[in-house]
Amino acid sequence: MASAANHERGLPLGELIVQAGLVAPNDLYAALATARAGGRRLGEELVRQGLVDERDLARLVAGQEELEFIDLGKFDLDQKAVNVLSEGTARRHRAIPLRFDAGSVVVAVADPTDNEGLDAIIDEVPGGVRFVVAVGSEVDAALAEAFGEPFSEAG
Repeated sequence: MASAANHERGLPLGELIVQAGLVAPNDLYAALATARAGGRRLGEELVRQGLVDERDLARLVAGQEELEFIDLGKFDLDQKAVNVLSEGTARRHRAIPLRFDAGSVVVAVADPTDNEGLDAIIDEVPGGVRFVVAVGSEVDAALAEAFGEPFSEAG
């Protein structure tokens, strides 16, 4: 199993998506061109076009990054864990602390490839972090549960 994870880590996301049978190669290339033209990432574009389910994409990215994928809806937030990360950092990097585990804080992230965000979280959270991956919409819902709806100047 570890060798499969290592193999996934070296493959581009598009290739993983095709290998998983989620998208035909021609659809992938078209989505890639649209994503580049629109300044979006491939996964974001595939979800936007309805070609890939957000959950399937999150699972693939978790495997690619050698992280656990979780169904965030099945977890209750530990408010003490939530409090170790500032609201600004949590929202900026779409991350939500879930609980404490063996001296570390388990933090669910929507984008485990956001190295700047992961570093910011590690810098802010005392005692160590264990990252897991969750669907972005579930992270957003957990953020709203933990901190309320974000302030919007549009009105």
